[in-house]
Amino acid sequence: MEKLNDKKNFQIINIISTLIEATSHFSKLIKQNELNQSIHMFSSIVEGVSAIEKTLNANQLSKESKMEKDKIEQSLLLIAQALEKKKMIKVTEIIQFSLAPQLKRLKKIYEVEQPVLPQETIVVGVYYGAMSPREVYPKERIDALVQEAANQQVQVVFFCLSDVNIEEKLIHAEIFKNGNWRREFVEYPHSIYNVDMVSRGRQTPIERKLRSEIPFTNFGLGNKFLLPKRLVKYKKFAELLVPFKGITKESVVYDFLNEKSKAVIKPIHGSQGLDIYFIEKKRNHFSILEGKKERILGKQKFSEWVQHTLLQKNRKYIIQNYVESRTRESEPFDIRAHVQKNYEGKWILTNIYPRVGNKKSILSNISRGGRTESLDTFLKTEFDSKGEQYSKNLKELALDLTHHLDKLFGFALSDLGIDLTIDQSGRFWMHEVNNGPQTKYHEKDWAKNIVGYAKYVAENGIYSTNEFQKERKLKDQFNSKTSKLAVANLSKNKVAIGMLTPQDEDDKLAIACAYVANYEGSDFYYFRPQDVDYDTGLIRGHFYENKEWTPKIVPYPDVIYDRLRLRGTGYYNEIYGEFEGIPITNEFYGNSISKLEVYDNLYETGKLNDVIIPYQKVTRTKDILDFIELYKAVIVKPEVGSFARGVHLIEKQDSGQYLVAEKDNKRVYSEIALAKFLRKILEEGSFLVQKYIETRTQEGNPFDIRVHMMKNGKNNWDFVTLYPRIGLNYATIMSMNSGGYTGKLVGFLKRNYPNESAEKIENSIKNAALNITNTFSSLYEENFNEIAFDFALDKNAIPSLIEVNINKPGITVFEFDLAQFAIPNAIHIAKQHEGTSIN
Repeated sequence: MEKLNDKKNFQIINIISTLIEATSHFSKLIKQNELNQSIHMFSSIVEGVSAIEKTLNANQLSKESKMEKDKIEQSLLLIAQALEKKKMIKVTEIIQFSLAPQLKRLKKIYEVEQPVLPQETIVVGVYYGAMSPREVYPKERIDALVQEAANQQVQVVFFCLSDVNIEEKLIHAEIFKNGNWRREFVEYPHSIYNVDMVSRGRQTPIERKLRSEIPFTNFGLGNKFLLPKRLVKYKKFAELLVPFKGITKESVVYDFLNEKSKAVIKPIHGSQGLDIYFIEKKRNHFSILEGKKERILGKQKFSEWVQHTLLQKNRKYIIQNYVESRTRESEPFDIRAHVQKNYEGKWILTNIYPRVGNKKSILSNISRGGRTESLDTFLKTEFDSKGEQYSKNLKELALDLTHHLDKLFGFALSDLGIDLTIDQSGRFWMHEVNNGPQTKYHEKDWAKNIVGYAKYVAENGIYSTNEFQKERKLKDQFNSKTSKLAVANLSKNKVAIGMLTPQDEDDKLAIACAYVANYEGSDFYYFRPQDVDYDTGLIRGHFYENKEWTPKIVPYPDVIYDRLRLRGTGYYNEIYGEFEGIPITNEFYGNSISKLEVYDNLYETGKLNDVIIPYQKVTRTKDILDFIELYKAVIVKPEVGSFARGVHLIEKQDSGQYLVAEKDNKRVYSEIALAKFLRKILEEGSFLVQKYIETRTQEGNPFDIRVHMMKNGKNNWDFVTLYPRIGLNYATIMSMNSGGYTGKLVGFLKRNYPNESAEKIENSIKNAALNITNTFSSLYEENFNEIAFDFALDKNAIPSLIEVNINKPGITVFEFDLAQFAIPNAIHIAKQHEGTSIN
């Protein structure tokens, strides 16, 4: 085979990488039934494959690569035929099991046969998670970065989260070349300047992977509450702080205003002067000044404003003293000190300047219409002979304070904006400190330090970190370096299945999985979050040997059977990030899924109107009372939750009173008392109201039908179990370990519906479950292999959907039934992920 030149080889690799990305997007469009967009994307894929052939001569194709390319062309032909017949499921199948693995194999073949030479020029990545940095930053700032990179002989590339290919270690970056912006696939940069700074727990798995392999330059300060708290703790510079309190309830605002009469309110997470209010109490009225807009409110209206604005659940505010800092012309001002680490890794004062606002405002932010000028000129004008000394003191204070803050935050800071001011008595105050401040009037100076420090970090291999990036490991986290456990001897020809379990998981399922895995010719072990050694990439796996569990040291598995199901939840989000790239059986985020979201999504398809019980989100007590008037009996339940917690049955009786049942508690209320009761429970969270389908045995006990489904070894949905769950309370179904009862479904149906065919009822339940599963799967991009439903059966044995359970489908007594689906499906997922490399 003829050797390719580096330029041509890199071009081939770029084309294949683009095809892999396009195929993934094509698959999503097919699942969303977007036929027109799918055809357009498919045409692009076909053109890409043709481009590979045009780029190569016949003698530049090895036998292996030619065979793989022929397979790809055959898959494209089959997809075209399926698209013509609108067989979208068939298209998905070909993509998943043929085209996507074939493209990945082709790329690996080229990388082995035609390796790309390593980069010589230092490459600095400019990264923003949600979108391109070019959409976030103004053009002047982008231009400054590009120009400064050229000055320092550095290649700068711009990218966001969706541009990263973790598996291939490539970035589909935006690069400015020869006077034009273009997209190119590049290898990982040597360092990354990250525009946004988020804590490890809020970072995506992809970003955490990048941070583990590439040094980043920017780290966070936390919110506006954390930094002052830390300064107070260590005392130094605490005298600069303006006194404040967190607004946790309405009385905090009134107590503060009663003492000070004037205050500033600002969000804990905020920037650019947005959502900042100046509040002044004037006898029985309150003045609210936002920017230049002033409102005068009475007590009632002010109370409503506090509740709806300051105490909203998704926003937190602080209230602080108002420091009077105005010019002789009564304009508000502060001093912005911009400090950065430079090409030597040392702090320098990039710029320091006054920000002067409008007379009618309390804000000096330039982004809100303020102005600026020379610091020395401003101080001399406002403070006469004291101006020169103030200038010197402010500059010294800015650098001294910066070094102190850098120490408090793990020496990981690099770009800060410090807002200082001077009150009427000449005292210095600090309003706040911000990461990555605006640089409208000194973009070139800013860019010089950003590029210089990124180059310094790359050349010295500096992986900075602070508490926002550190892993919050559990107590007694496994350390393989100090462990005396034996190393597991796993076969290279077997799929290694690791079952990720919570601390209190019943090991009966794990034992069942061990037996089934052995029968299927696979290695199996279970592990918990604290069994992972992040530093070495090893696990303390528990193997079932001689009828007991034996811990051994083992590498990360080929596939993870997720019984923990806590993706995106606190510490556990980190473990899922650690296993990014390893196929996992469940991709849904942890905890309970919103019932309202599920009902809304299923209802909007129009395919399940016959099984969805009438429901409504509750925004006020009237919603519940109206539903009761319409249906006589309703269920009120939390929007998010499981295990029947917080579920109330409410029935209107002939007497006009209302029966309220929760588990084994029953009470009767008048309409006024009921409204009061409902207001109380609605204060506890978000609820929805649903028509009550009376589902009772002949003995009068409530019951539902649990249908448990899983994907099998061919990745098709199948039924694990169907069984009745019979409660002992008036209205609540109970799990077996809580005293409930379960039994065989057919016998149960025959006994309670003697005039109906038990087999016919069972089939109607199965059909409903399968229909819901297929509809649900089409609505979510996340893969999952297990789902459970709770159905109500009315007097005519018509099934209605009560709940959809993804993350908590339960086990009950059917461990082996579950294992016989879970293990073959895990093996299938592993083989699918690796193509045909696992036998």
